[in-house]
Amino acid sequence: MRSIIDKNNPTLRLVAKNIPLKNIGGSSVRTLISDMKRLLAREPYGVALASPQVGESLRLFIVSGRVFLNREKKENEADATEQKEEPLPPDQIYINPKLTKLSRGKKNKHEGCLSIRTLWGEVPRAEKATIEAYDEHGKKFTRGASGFLAHIFQHEMDHLDGILYIDKAVKLFEDKPRHENTDGNAK
Repeated sequence: MRSIIDKNNPTLRLVAKNIPLKNIGGSSVRTLISDMKRLLAREPYGVALASPQVGESLRLFIVSGRVFLNREKKENEADATEQKEEPLPPDQIYINPKLTKLSRGKKNKHEGCLSIRTLWGEVPRAEKATIEAYDEHGKKFTRGASGFLAHIFQHEMDHLDGILYIDKAVKLFEDKPRHENTDGNAK
C-alpha cells in the first residue's frame, strides 16, 4: 500500500507524465486509483489527491465524493430533517487533465495540502475553471466548476506540474498542534 509523501520528496517537484490511453484500464492504473481512493478516504480533511503525492509522477488526480456531498446537502437543506445517512457520492477520477479555461478574476483562497501538514496559506486562485480529462474507463469528459471545485482543480493541476501551493501563497501560517485533554477532547 502506498502512503502520502511529504513536501521534501523530489517526486512532488517533477512535471508528471501523461498516462498512455491504452494503459488507463490496465491493472497498474487501476491499482494506483484504488490505493489513492483508500488513502483519501482515511483523511478527514482531505478533498483531493494527486498521484505525485503518492510517489507516482503521472497525470492523475482524484476529487473526494465528500466535496459533492456538501454541495448536495446545501441544495437539499429543506429536506434535511428527512435525510438519512446517505452513502458518499463516488470519488471523481481525472486522468491526463488539462485546464482549458480559467476566469480572469482571482481571489485569495485558504489552502492546505496533505503533503504539507504543518502549514496553510492564502493562494490567489481563479474563481472558475474548466477541465478536460479522461475518467478511469478512458472516456473523455469536460467539467466546468466554480468556487471550491475550481480551487481544487487548480491545486491538483499544480501538483501535476511540480508546483506546491507554498510556491504561490501570498501568506503562510503554521498550524497549531492540537492537544488532547485527559477526557479525550481536543483543545
